[in-house]
Amino acid sequence: MTTDSRVARRRRQLLEVGLDILGDPQGGGELTVRAICAGAPLAQRYFYESFTDKDEFAAAVYDCALARVVQAVERPLAKARYSDGSRVGISALVRVLAADRRLGQILFSPHQTNPVVIAKRFESTAAFVSLFTAQVSGQFGTKDGRPPLAAHFIVGGVAQAIGAWLNADVRIAKAALIDELVGFLDRHGVGHTPGR
Repeated sequence: MTTDSRVARRRRQLLEVGLDILGDPQGGGELTVRAICAGAPLAQRYFYESFTDKDEFAAAVYDCALARVVQAVERPLAKARYSDGSRVGISALVRVLAADRRLGQILFSPHQTNPVVIAKRFESTAAFVSLFTAQVSGQFGTKDGRPPLAAHFIVGGVAQAIGAWLNADVRIAKAALIDELVGFLDRHGVGHTPGR
């Protein structure tokens, strides 16, 4: 392996440990360089070849979780018929979160306490709003090209519902959750513009 390949592999190892820690259903343990490196397992010097401090690391873990979710949703959406977009997108989102619960805990869980992750959540809402707006641009388009208020409202509601499901505040099967969310979108006309 080249030096760059070894550095990249160690970085991936560290990020996986970060997903384990920050994706813990109980809110995660203390994020320390010692704990991160012990979980990898790597010497602490390898942490600092990729990250300057714990905050940069936490931000990178969040970005990693977000990228995995966005990629999992974008792929099937790119192939979906417009009229099927809501079900395809919601199904892909729920499936990827059910397959790797760490991702949902980092992105949506109310138990998350890491301040960097919480701050990143506000930033990343834009990514989900953009995904949603691209799918329903014909219905909720705005003259200035910005995502409409409805997109923020719907994305926020879906995120809250998924957070409640992950936290077991709402006890419902995965298939039923998908049906409920898609039904909500259908009732509000999302993905059902005539002629599309």
